[in-house]
Amino acid sequence: MIRLDKFLTNNTNLSRSESVKAIKAGRVKIEGLNKVLQDTKIDESSAVVFLDGQQVAYQKFVYLMLNKPLGVVSATNDTQHKTVLDLVPEQYSKHGLFPVGRLDKDTLGLVILTNNGQGAHKVLSPKNHVKKVYKYECADPLCEQDKQKIELGITLKDGYTTKPCKIKITTEKSGEITLTEGKYHEIKRLFGSVGNKITYLERICFGGITLDPKLNRGEFRPLNQQEIKIFE
Repeated sequence: MIRLDKFLTNNTNLSRSESVKAIKAGRVKIEGLNKVLQDTKIDESSAVVFLDGQQVAYQKFVYLMLNKPLGVVSATNDTQHKTVLDLVPEQYSKHGLFPVGRLDKDTLGLVILTNNGQGAHKVLSPKNHVKKVYKYECADPLCEQDKQKIELGITLKDGYTTKPCKIKITTEKSGEITLTEGKYHEIKRLFGSVGNKITYLERICFGGITLDPKLNRGEFRPLNQQEIKIFE
């Protein structure tokens, strides 16, 4: 059970004080109840609540797709840099969102924000082999021999052997790489192991969710019902 004012705050654009004012002004109705107060408790998953005549949809979890720009860190807070949460309106701060996995500060592209901890753990678990696809550009041409070395898996300086990946070459210095894991600076370290250097990196797909081409850098949109299925 949850207080009505908190339900409105969680599921609309209203702040807590605005929710209280709306209730006091008679703008909020609950199916089956004649009297509505701010401390009225409801079952948020079954109660039918109306605000200004429009039904308020219950959102258990929030899922956003963000097109991350350069210089922004994938964190919930940072004292020195702008974070991915700084790019979404303040109304979302009440939901306790966090990024699903991380992108380096100088990596662009798809970041998913949610408050579904269990769902995030599921898609990030190595045993589930969720694919992440990145566009890359590198300093030197990637020869076939080096491509095959990277794809088979490379033992890095710290002793970790990477899982097999797949590289699709577009030009001699660019292409796409698909991973099923996300070790720290993994793509940069993979290319570095064959004497090359990543100069551009953008995540374009995560677990079948593709970065929306309509989103400019720094823009976001909610995930649709099909995209959300990966977290269920």
